[in-house]
Amino acid sequence: MAGRTAVLLVLALLLFPGCGAFGGAERQTVTPVPVPEQSEDNRADPAVTENAVDATRLAAAHRRATRNRSYVLGMRLSLEWGTQIVSFVVEDRYRYQYRTEIVNKNYTKRVYNNRNRRYVRDKRAQGAWSATRRPAPVGDLLDPDPARLIEAYLATNVSVERPRDGCDTCPVILTATEPPAAFQPADNYSVQATVRPDGLVRSLTVSYWDRSRKAPVSYEIRYSAVGDTTISRPAWVRQRWPNATDSDPELSDSH
Repeated sequence: MAGRTAVLLVLALLLFPGCGAFGGAERQTVTPVPVPEQSEDNRADPAVTENAVDATRLAAAHRRATRNRSYVLGMRLSLEWGTQIVSFVVEDRYRYQYRTEIVNKNYTKRVYNNRNRRYVRDKRAQGAWSATRRPAPVGDLLDPDPARLIEAYLATNVSVERPRDGCDTCPVILTATEPPAAFQPADNYSVQATVRPDGLVRSLTVSYWDRSRKAPVSYEIRYSAVGDTTISRPAWVRQRWPNATDSDPELSDSH
């Protein structure tokens, strides 16, 4: 089941228009923010033991570790047709920037969302610009959900590498070379993940040869600036609506 889920997620990503620079939607402002102390309930264990991983528990721990936290997230998918990149700069659930691009396909989409308004620039759509009073939570755009990918791709025999000095606050490295039992036919399967003690999967890289498509597949997610990210109105919004404010009642849907 995990393998079929992974394939469906990849297909969902193909249908979801892709992003720009892997490091973030726009230049983000990084401001030190107090990071809450970890509690035992938020640790990855028992998802990660000495020599095994419970992928379902790890996915749940990752969701808890990113909930109500700021972060920068980059996602990259490469298939036989090309490369798709997605990036998020997230301050909170309703304050974020999103950018997606399909490389060399003349398509980009940008979204800036705050608690009052949602701005969209879509190069492929006829109404390329819009500004609405219908802000949407970041979860509406977080597709595929990295936690679901973690659960799907790590549902196999995983090796656990812990720091040699026994550091309890250092990340662990997870690796796997066998696809999940229910996965579609795949050769040269390789997965590596870096997991923080609180369960946040800081990075996940996947690569394999898809026998059904007869093509290589590679996928990567990467989190940075967790708990240290703030955003401001991006340049493309300022250029399109230079005099508008988020509370301006005259600013409605615009094209």
